[in-house]
Amino acid sequence: MGYSILHDYNIISSPNCQGDLRQLVDVDSSGRIRDWHGKKISNSLLAAAYDSVNPDKAARLRECSTMLSFRVYGDGSRKLDSINSCRVRLCPICSWRRSLKCYHNTRSIMDYLDLQGKYGYIFVTLTMRNCHSDDLDYHLRSIYRGWSRFTQLKRFKSAVCGWYRGIEVTHDTEEFISRERYGKNPRYYSNRGLYIADKNPNFDTYHPHIHCIFVVRKSYFNSRYYISQRDFADMWRQSLRLDYDPVVDVRKVKGDCARAVAEISKYAVKSVDYIIPDDWNLTVDTVRTLDSALAGKRLYAYGGCMRTVHKNLNLDDAEDCSDLAHLNPDEFADDVDYRIVNYFWHNGYRQYVSSDDYVI
Repeated sequence: MGYSILHDYNIISSPNCQGDLRQLVDVDSSGRIRDWHGKKISNSLLAAAYDSVNPDKAARLRECSTMLSFRVYGDGSRKLDSINSCRVRLCPICSWRRSLKCYHNTRSIMDYLDLQGKYGYIFVTLTMRNCHSDDLDYHLRSIYRGWSRFTQLKRFKSAVCGWYRGIEVTHDTEEFISRERYGKNPRYYSNRGLYIADKNPNFDTYHPHIHCIFVVRKSYFNSRYYISQRDFADMWRQSLRLDYDPVVDVRKVKGDCARAVAEISKYAVKSVDYIIPDDWNLTVDTVRTLDSALAGKRLYAYGGCMRTVHKNLNLDDAEDCSDLAHLNPDEFADDVDYRIVNYFWHNGYRQYVSSDDYVI
């Protein structure tokens, strides 16, 4: 087991607030608690890793989301009014807010297209083999070039009216094969003579892949333009210029699009993939790898009719937008009374707390 920063900093446990301080409890419309506390803890761990990678970004991370201002309405509901953001690519808080904005934008575009009554959707995942840290930048560049070729294929252009593309990078941090892991793909491990508790052959490798939503005509599924999963895989292999068959998953989006949109708008990199508390050296190496490989790369994009609707609806750019507080510019009603409640991050309690009833 490697060095753990948690051995030096009791950063996870949070003592109860004392006196007049009130702890933040932010609940969404479905009754789920928004985990600001957990994300700020992850932000703090990331800042500690960046001390060894990029001290300037470490300082920005520590100042990120230190003050949250909420509009609190008469019925007790609240909406985030302002937040100070560091906009570091890996920041768990900024990544979360970007993913929410991306979800809102994509859902708004699809709702607009649904009103026209002539489109259907397919959810597609395009993958390539895992790579080591030294090759991640090259593999990401290959994915961008491959995507460009893929969308220019005649068969693609004939079938697809518009698209959303999101790039995700996962990092395998399991050093040994667990029972659960083995059970998900026993053939893969048995073919390699591996069993539970053996060394994981993919440990500390990275898996860049693309989540897409393709807009197609409703007639697509019974037309000559239909593309099977096998054909999509062949097209992706051709576009990436691979010497093996890549794994490609294709599914028709049925009913409510919310689940598909939530899947494609998730984080580009999850904090569990780069914060490994029990192996701090691996954490720092992972942050260094991802910080370098993702620099200057655009992870979200729209094309075709989805890009046109994005422009027509005057939606923010989820990746470049500096306003990560407001997901929808029309979410606030000017004629509704509210009060502003400010919460600040208390380093001692490791919680968001407020000492004022409200500030008008």
